[in-house]
Amino acid sequence: MSATSGEIESAPAIRWCDFLAPTPLVALAWSGFQLAFYLWPSISTLSQRACHVSFGVALALLLTRGKLASGAMRAFNYVLVGLAALPAIYIVTSAERLMNERIAGVDPLTFSDQAFGLLLIALLAEASRRAMGLGITLLAALFVAYHFAGPYIPGAMGHNFYSLEQFVDVQFLNLNGLFGVPTGVSTEVVFYFILFAAVYDVFGGGRMIIDLAMALTGRRVGGPAKAAVVASGMMGSVSGSAVANVMSTGIFTIPLMKRVGYDSRFAASVEAVASTGGQLVPPVMGAAAFVMADMLQTPYSKIAIAAIIPSLLYYFALIIVVDLQARKLGLGSVDAAELPRVATTLRERGHMLIPLVLLCYQVVAGYPVDQAAMQAGMLTIVLGMMRKTTRAPLISIVQALQVSAERTISVALPCAVAGIIVAVIAYSGLGTKFTSLMVMLSGGSLPAMLVLAALGALILGCGMPTTSAYIMAAVLVAPALVMLKVDALVAHFFIFYFAILSMVTPPVALAAYAAAAIAKTEASPTGWKALLLASPGFIIPFAVVLHPGLLLTGDAADAVWGVINVLVGFAALAAAITGYLFRPLNGGWRAYFALLGIANMLPGLIISIVTFSLLFCSCAWLWRDARTSRRVAAPI
Repeated sequence: MSATSGEIESAPAIRWCDFLAPTPLVALAWSGFQLAFYLWPSISTLSQRACHVSFGVALALLLTRGKLASGAMRAFNYVLVGLAALPAIYIVTSAERLMNERIAGVDPLTFSDQAFGLLLIALLAEASRRAMGLGITLLAALFVAYHFAGPYIPGAMGHNFYSLEQFVDVQFLNLNGLFGVPTGVSTEVVFYFILFAAVYDVFGGGRMIIDLAMALTGRRVGGPAKAAVVASGMMGSVSGSAVANVMSTGIFTIPLMKRVGYDSRFAASVEAVASTGGQLVPPVMGAAAFVMADMLQTPYSKIAIAAIIPSLLYYFALIIVVDLQARKLGLGSVDAAELPRVATTLRERGHMLIPLVLLCYQVVAGYPVDQAAMQAGMLTIVLGMMRKTTRAPLISIVQALQVSAERTISVALPCAVAGIIVAVIAYSGLGTKFTSLMVMLSGGSLPAMLVLAALGALILGCGMPTTSAYIMAAVLVAPALVMLKVDALVAHFFIFYFAILSMVTPPVALAAYAAAAIAKTEASPTGWKALLLASPGFIIPFAVVLHPGLLLTGDAADAVWGVINVLVGFAALAAAITGYLFRPLNGGWRAYFALLGIANMLPGLIISIVTFSLLFCSCAWLWRDARTSRRVAAPI
């Protein structure tokens, strides 16, 4: 069997004339501008970010025009697309005045400053509503309302920052609002990694990853599900997007899982959880990881290195669940004749591993991450063209530029909206007030604060992309953890982890819903099933707080002890989730293992020794009981 992957390879053949439509033209123009920003970094930062946001808004409006019923409405939509370009043009032509001559917060705004600022904010709200849903738009509107209502709110929650001129000044004319840190990360980093992933897919990189995963795991018990876990983790290390992972690997792994006997809901849930974890896997991770590096003012390489052990633990937990479920159902493996061979895959496309090696090396070595992505992309093109097995026509590379821009919408718009919210929080003092409230609610107790922080990040993730959820939680919640003496990197990683898990946490579990569509099963039940499968992974962020060595920043002994502690919890929770450990388990056994897995996370050496002992004794007893049962049932 040979799999193909990715939107580009699986799409119908495209012709050069297809790029003359408005949507491809805008997408290609956006990619062209981004390449220009890379080649000529002297272009002002404000101009780069303004163009990035305007292109994102215009392309989002074009891609959602099919939802408009009448011809008049579609014509009006094209007017909105044209208007989206005006704020960027204004910023570019006024950049010298705005950056060098004008004093922010002191010099009055012109009518044009206010008009173009309000125009972009309004268009951004509409584009976000269409592309990302109503949730994030309503949340932003709530914060904007708080900005203007501040003088009328009594008590500590009130503030004095309220004028329209000040609002536009902060949000539009400097690098603190919608052109702030989140948009900067999207403009200067994330786009280039998305472009690398698209180019890598064109030259068979995605196909190679899926074939390798199937070759390595397909012959084992529950092989297709394990292949989904491995392939999604490897693809996630390139794309950094949960939904993109689902759509690229799920179209192959979900049907295979169903073929060997997994039900549709379980197959979709495995793919969703595996794809969500891709945002944890270095070297790319997700856009939120780049934002974290910027917020902590630390090299991205430190974030990537810190994520190594937690990402491995996450996928190990899912492998355990998948294996136990397969053994419970008595599922076999895929016929060897249908599987690709490792030697053949490496011989035909193994050279495509070289760009990944280069990317990993440059990220870990501390090279500029945009440079690492671009150089890996250029090496992909060179190596891909050298071999017939991976060669692609020029038109496919052009289409990769189009796809890159379209995929960037899911990062650019949430980052711009998050920038608006962050500016309101910063200038109104809400962040400090919220931190004090969190500390008060927790009573100064770190365990209580961790639970509140986890719930806050998951709630913020409902209806919001991972990046937006992380930014919000990092601004509102992480400072409370730091106030209780949690290391800043640990606190942000804790928040980051739960923001990622929100992708499989109902009521809005975007990765699970995408997988459900492929599996042709109900979305909501799939979301709850995915949450159940991901539950062992909820141990990891709490373990990171107890054992900071898991982030490879502290004592090695602490890291080893943390890994052992986490694995014990995984084993217990996996048995509770699947209802199987050497033999089927009844409700009492499942509850016992669930409590054991949770108790294992309580701090203290005595508790750990007790949970380890209980799990070992339980496993030994169940193994002996299962062996005895098989001997009795065996025919004489």
